Amino acid sequence: MAMAPISTTSASAAMARSTYDASRAISLPVPYFCQLDSGSGQGPRMCFSSTCAMAAAYLRPGCLAGAGQADDHYLGMLQRFGDTTEASAQIRTLRSLGIEAELRTDGRIEQLIAQLQLGIPVPVGWLHKGPVTAPSGGGHWSLAIGWDPVQRMVLMHDPNGEADLVAGGYVNTAIGSGQGLRYSERNWGRRWMVEGEGSGWWLELAG
Repeated sequence: MAMAPISTTSASAAMARSTYDASRAISLPVPYFCQLDSGSGQGPRMCFSSTCAMAAAYLRPGCLAGAGQADDHYLGMLQRFGDTTEASAQIRTLRSLGIEAELRTDGRIEQLIAQLQLGIPVPVGWLHKGPVTAPSGGGHWSLAIGWDPVQRMVLMHDPNGEADLVAGGYVNTAIGSGQGLRYSERNWGRRWMVEGEGSGWWLELAG
């Protein structure tokens, strides 16, 4: 996740955060794409693209239609702008599909809930390696699609499979194993906000 932050705060997000209701359960019917079945040869490194492709397919139904994998179609669009690991390329691709996107590095759970309540899934960047007490690695992206207020779980589409939030790494990378996971705020949150409360990496989407 070696990306230069380009973070600003939009009026819409500020309004959403002021009115969010953390007690309401949310589950958005977002399609799931697995990075590991890509035909592009980029599968192991395209978590960011598969994540953004899921968001795009939900917010702009039909925008990735055609033969083959939807996230491969998205990757083909993205390669006009840069590499799959580059936030700037992801943002330009999403904007080309009519979705406003902005990289932010001030994330907290309340912001995710606020976006989800607006019906917008949230791409989130976090550290998936190392123990939860000391997360490490170059970074991984997945898509927050819902919230369980009773157990304080983030519902997640993880394009790489099911993460081991305590020990690090993955317990299951079978195709489809990352769909609709329940990642705890307690453990996943520490991997997302590694520099403390309000330090999570996320893409704010609109439109």
